[in-house]
Amino acid sequence: MRNLFFQQRIALTAFVFLSAIIFGAYYLFSITLSNTSFACGVTLLIFIFILSSYQLRKKLPFLSIGNTSTWLHFHIFVGLLSSVLFLLHIKMRIPDGLFEFILFLTYSTVFLSGVIGWILSRSVPYRLLSRGEEVIFERIPIHRRTIHNKVKVLIFDKPNPDLGSAIPDFYHKHLQSFFSGPCNQMRHLLHSKRHRHQLSQRFSALMPYLNEQEQTVLHQLEEQVQLKDDLDYQYALQATMKLWLFVHIPLTYSLIIFALFHTIAVCAFAGTIG
Repeated sequence: MRNLFFQQRIALTAFVFLSAIIFGAYYLFSITLSNTSFACGVTLLIFIFILSSYQLRKKLPFLSIGNTSTWLHFHIFVGLLSSVLFLLHIKMRIPDGLFEFILFLTYSTVFLSGVIGWILSRSVPYRLLSRGEEVIFERIPIHRRTIHNKVKVLIFDKPNPDLGSAIPDFYHKHLQSFFSGPCNQMRHLLHSKRHRHQLSQRFSALMPYLNEQEQTVLHQLEEQVQLKDDLDYQYALQATMKLWLFVHIPLTYSLIIFALFHTIAVCAFAGTIG
């Protein structure tokens, strides 16, 4: 823990130091009447290419050029520095031109999604370990069907004269949709257990009206509800990470295309003026 805190302090100090150098260099360029916006833009484009290389490193894990954790920290650090260059490049104001405004929105969205991704990467792995057994995302539907099949067998496929219609009716009214697919995703993301409490109250309310055999079945059914809810928790968090990648990566490639086009257009315009 102390080592992590020390590393964070070093990273913060390095960020402040390099940011000060960037601001100082920008000021020195500006007083010499140099094209500071162009210099910032080219440097920012280089930073964007460096940031996009992180995905290439993830797709080529056999390359022995640092572990994934080091690359992630470097990716975050360069991403924060790029925001300093971006603010200087746009001179701390929203651009007026249509294409420049689209580029501004694209970068801002990529940066914001990166911050959200950083928060998710810090919280989701720990939360996944806190509820149930971690399951591969693609196998979650299989586990969900297995649980649902067990519930159906428990309620319907074991004829017993001691079992009345109370539990099947309870299943159809309160549990059928719950077992049919993922549920309560937003509540899982917010770490709320209100739905679990509501279901528990319904189980407790039904229990006094059942005979001993039915109570045993209801206890087993409640265990399956807990397993299914833990599975939904895993699904909600892992699906959020998948959705984040689906947004962040395509936006990054869009940013590269827009930035390249913007740079080429600026160079071509400068050549025409010259």
